[in-house]
Amino acid sequence: MRGMRAFLVLTGYVLLLSIIVGMIYLVLSKNAPATIVNQAGIILTPVLIYVQMGLICLIAPTFSASAVSFEREQQTFDLLVVSLAKPSTILVGKVGAALSYLLLTLFGSVPLISLTYSMGGVSMGDIAIAYLIMVVQGVTYCSFSFLWSTLIRRSVVSQLVSILTVIVLVAAMPALALFFTALSASFTGAPSNTFVNVTFLLLRTNPFAAVASLIPGFPLPSSVWLRSVPIWVTQVVFYLSLMGLSLYLSLRRLRNTRNWL
Repeated sequence: MRGMRAFLVLTGYVLLLSIIVGMIYLVLSKNAPATIVNQAGIILTPVLIYVQMGLICLIAPTFSASAVSFEREQQTFDLLVVSLAKPSTILVGKVGAALSYLLLTLFGSVPLISLTYSMGGVSMGDIAIAYLIMVVQGVTYCSFSFLWSTLIRRSVVSQLVSILTVIVLVAAMPALALFFTALSASFTGAPSNTFVNVTFLLLRTNPFAAVASLIPGFPLPSSVWLRSVPIWVTQVVFYLSLMGLSLYLSLRRLRNTRNWL
């Protein structure tokens, strides 16, 4: 935060979101009927949230992916581990620094989301839950990228593995479930209940599906498991579990390194 890079990145982040929302609203105001323009928030709000979530998937894994591996490359990790700082202090300091910058960029979009909310079509409760999903998403990505940083010595490799892990969580698992569901339907004429349930269980781990279930929302089939539980609840619980596991393994790794030294 002492240099210009942080302010330039934050300015570019908000400017990019502003341009996207402004262009979509310009198209709506010129081509859509008045009834849709008066409820433009139901279109602009999910677009703004999805763009932010996509940016989180790209930038959050890189914030802490080099926290420990960079120390190894600079040959300062041994000095850090054997210092008076406890492993838990190192963990909180490294991950907390990444989270502070992530939260700064995330909440920098609050004025824009307040603007789309004023256009109507969405509730304040749905926006609050969407921000909760994004915060948990960002914290989880920073947590397991820090874990990769403790396991991998090279910063570039650690960042690459962190991004690949995000791709697996966000895209690969739901895509694989949908592929097998379509494959089952091509042989039997209709997907079996087991395939449908597995598909929805995997979608419950996806933050984009969690937001889509809120804004604009979609009904769940009556035969789906956990139908009474909102998708965003299971998604948040799943990501919190990943976050807790990643932080625990990272702390254990730091303690084992300190004991070995």
